[in-house]
Amino acid sequence: MTFKQLVKTGVNRLGLNVTRFPPQHLLSSCVRDLLTEGQINLVLDVGAFHGAYCKLLRHEAGYTGRIVSFEPCAESFRMLSAQMAADPSWDGYPLALGSADATAVLNTYGDRGDFNSILPIRNDYALAFRVGLENPTAERVRVNTIDTIWDHITRGIEHPRVFLKIDTQGYDVEVILGAGHHLHCVYAVQSELPAIEIYEGMTSMPRALELCRELGYAPVGFWPVSTPPRLGVPPEFDVILKRLPEQEFLRSRRRRDAEEQGANSGEDSALGSACD
Repeated sequence: MTFKQLVKTGVNRLGLNVTRFPPQHLLSSCVRDLLTEGQINLVLDVGAFHGAYCKLLRHEAGYTGRIVSFEPCAESFRMLSAQMAADPSWDGYPLALGSADATAVLNTYGDRGDFNSILPIRNDYALAFRVGLENPTAERVRVNTIDTIWDHITRGIEHPRVFLKIDTQGYDVEVILGAGHHLHCVYAVQSELPAIEIYEGMTSMPRALELCRELGYAPVGFWPVSTPPRLGVPPEFDVILKRLPEQEFLRSRRRRDAEEQGANSGEDSALGSACD
């Protein structure tokens, strides 16, 4: 019997159980496995807020590669920048991401900044989450697509292998649509999808999952985010979706990109192998 087995047996006799950390059912465990399996060398952290997800990447998932975060709220980005300063492999931009380059109004809620969104929160759910609507503020923010800034955020990475994490309070599908020309480089997506649409105009979970499936991704796990006592059910789930590499979408997208760029057959081949 190994030393590990001896320790585990002794602890079990005390009525306790020793398991692998992070436990396999945890979101961080799934993220860790996909980062390794997909040989990820770039994580895009969309809707970074104060940087908690990057702490999960570093401390729980064991990821040491490059992270690029996006946070449009000026005050949140200021706090995020303080976190990034201590990590040379972590950069960030004060941007919102979406399906088109534009400007937008970000609804902000003071000390409940985790509810900031381009979409307005519905009044009844604001009450359930105790989000104060008396003095909401608004910031005009810049919106870019991932496609637009792709060359900049992947600079120095010859073959990007991307994990795309999105938490935009209702705008996640727009972010995915804005990456259409480079989804063949995105190995997996983590998105916060609604079981209950707490923001006006947000895409329902069934429609978001259907869209992701059309784009070549299938879910590998669902994790409830929170359950306010006034609701009694979790309104949102963190959903991780993994790319299905044999989907026709991936091949047709590469061909379409090559045609739009006026590429010859040699360039088309290079496009097909750029990320895989």
